[in-house]
Amino acid sequence: MRRILTLCVALISSAVMYGQSYPLVSIKQINTPIDLAACNDTSTYLGDTVRFRAHVVTDGGLSEVASGSVQGGNRPFIYMIDTASNGVVDSLSGIEVMGVYTDGSGNLQPIPGFTALLQGDKVEVTGVVEQFDGNTQFTTIDVNSVTLLASGDLLPSAFVPKALSAGDLNDNQRVNNVQTGEWWQNSFIELTNVTVVQVIPFSGNRVSFNVADANGNVVNVSDRFLAQRTSSHTVVNPNSPSTTGTGSFVAPSVGTFYSSLKGIMRHSANGCTGGTGRGYEINPFDTSHYAVGATAPSITNVLSFPVVPSSSDSVLISADITDADGTIDTVQLFWSANASTPSGSFTSVNMVNTSGNTYEYYVPAQADGSLVRYYIRAVDNDGSAVLFPSSPSSQVDPYVNHYSVRDNGLRIFDIQYSGNGTGESVFEGQTVTVRGFITAARRDCDLEYVYLQDPNDTIFAGIALIPNQDLDNVYRDQEIQVTGQVQETFGVTYLNVDSYIGLNNTQTIMPTPVDPSDPNLDMEMYEGMLISYQNPNGGQVYVSDENAGFGEYRIATDPSFGSSQSSRVLAGRQSGTSATSSLYVSLISDSSYVTSGGNLMVPAVITQNGMSMDAMHGVLWYSFGNYKLLPRNNFDIVNLSTPLDTTNCNVPTNVSINENLIGELAVYPNPAKTTVNVVNTNGEPVNVQIIDLNGRVILETQKSQSIQVLDVNNLVPGVYILKASSQNGEFVKTHKVVIGN
Repeated sequence: MRRILTLCVALISSAVMYGQSYPLVSIKQINTPIDLAACNDTSTYLGDTVRFRAHVVTDGGLSEVASGSVQGGNRPFIYMIDTASNGVVDSLSGIEVMGVYTDGSGNLQPIPGFTALLQGDKVEVTGVVEQFDGNTQFTTIDVNSVTLLASGDLLPSAFVPKALSAGDLNDNQRVNNVQTGEWWQNSFIELTNVTVVQVIPFSGNRVSFNVADANGNVVNVSDRFLAQRTSSHTVVNPNSPSTTGTGSFVAPSVGTFYSSLKGIMRHSANGCTGGTGRGYEINPFDTSHYAVGATAPSITNVLSFPVVPSSSDSVLISADITDADGTIDTVQLFWSANASTPSGSFTSVNMVNTSGNTYEYYVPAQADGSLVRYYIRAVDNDGSAVLFPSSPSSQVDPYVNHYSVRDNGLRIFDIQYSGNGTGESVFEGQTVTVRGFITAARRDCDLEYVYLQDPNDTIFAGIALIPNQDLDNVYRDQEIQVTGQVQETFGVTYLNVDSYIGLNNTQTIMPTPVDPSDPNLDMEMYEGMLISYQNPNGGQVYVSDENAGFGEYRIATDPSFGSSQSSRVLAGRQSGTSATSSLYVSLISDSSYVTSGGNLMVPAVITQNGMSMDAMHGVLWYSFGNYKLLPRNNFDIVNLSTPLDTTNCNVPTNVSINENLIGELAVYPNPAKTTVNVVNTNGEPVNVQIIDLNGRVILETQKSQSIQVLDVNNLVPGVYILKASSQNGEFVKTHKVVIGN
């Protein structure tokens, strides 16, 4: 009785308040798509505010969708079914309800009492019909949007899932079949007789997996609910029932057979409906929704030691391997130190069962700089086989783990390279030390986030730093050595810095050219790196989508190219971890971002389709399932067809399309006492300035030439910046110079 009274106080007033102000419709009416034959799954009610009546299918405390923009950190979702169905799933009868509203101060708040709703409750809901990533979503509009009509109106036994095949939802590439699948969106469904074909860990402590039917059709099993959260998961919903919030889920192995899987079917758009999502997916919301048949072996606690071997070290590979319904027959390690050898052609050796469930093998010592890749295959007495790392069963070249042989310490490449199919670092959770040069700093006229890059590598060479306070002092082009813990956050590899040492070298990192219209490019290898969207044929690049949502727009080599042949840019938004772009970039997608998501520090220029430029530079970042370029300031947008204001920033461009005007600079001696020699190695003349750390020009050459001798005898001992620029001042390189006594 107390639960009913509490909900009534929080919810019941909505019926009086709304009356007949919004039309009462059925969920089936809301879900009616415009034209599935034309791949248009949009609701005919999209954007309308309406009311409907429904029974609650999933308890309010079961969804786990963390959100920094909602008070309390949790964005609550409940799945409901039309009252006419009486719990038995019918076509177009399910709906997803997001129980948040915007308060008088513009903040998102969860509706009081919403997460206390239970399966079987009968409610009336008022809100707006929306669509997110292809999935129809009903969003409440204020604190009075939900009315509890009857508590426990249906028993749990009344809720009967719709039996579907994987082929009703997706094909063998996990592309959605909208003409058969859309009817069951947001409904309680059941798949039978499917086999795990891929396990996908992500974000450090989460996991999804793909299952396939006998015809090879693939469906992703996702973790929108607590039922699929692992033991390391921290509950973000304070109202989560303790029995389901403990995080007891253990990921299956490839080859595990499920006689039944139940859950809510959602749409993550791909294929003809657009997007690059997971297709139709199933989300179990109770531990009873997983009915396991025969099991394959389980491979856990895979380790290599030493973690960073030298060229004189053999390396121990060990793993714990068990089988729940039988015994282990064979365990093989497949490995190679040849970077060009496909994993399907690795050398195989037998691992030895040394004690209990532990299997081991020592890989012989390899040369300095070697990248040693490996994977493990275990077979049980039933002939069921499993790989570690998990790979799709049909994949010819399996995913791999790796270690690098380094006589001089770890490099950024070793942290960022990932062959395990997830993009996540094998060093996650470990404390490491690496060095590199700053490509973006937390300073005015810069990105205001810190990125580090190793000039010795061309891929997997950059990384984002989660800085301690001391990193406020680093500047672009400075070499530093950092020590910190490797961390994965929403698909991005970070280094959470404990300490850093400023070194005596400076170097301008040149951006790596990237074709923004190459649909086959693996962008993961450029994460955290300074890159440049350029036309590989020497032409210009264009704004091809002036507003891709959330402050983003798209760049392509042809202004008519669609999303599959364009790349995203984010500028003008800073809001925690969801938007980490520069406020010193004028080119933004919407005028609202002049003040929303941080105050823009330069005059705004709103994107228009067809705008052209020679190139756009920036750091590559990843969020919400997409890679996007983060230009650091207006100098990173080269020769835009609409002029940009660069007068308010003192940070000049360090990069250009035509780098031949300034080659490598030779600056010596450094430290210096009386003179500093500056040589532009390609023979082109340059102008040279000595600038103190307050930005004042202390010394400047009077003539432009490729070889210059600077008299620094009268300078106060200390650290200075030497800036060499082309004759027109457009191209710049900098070095740190130490003047001694």
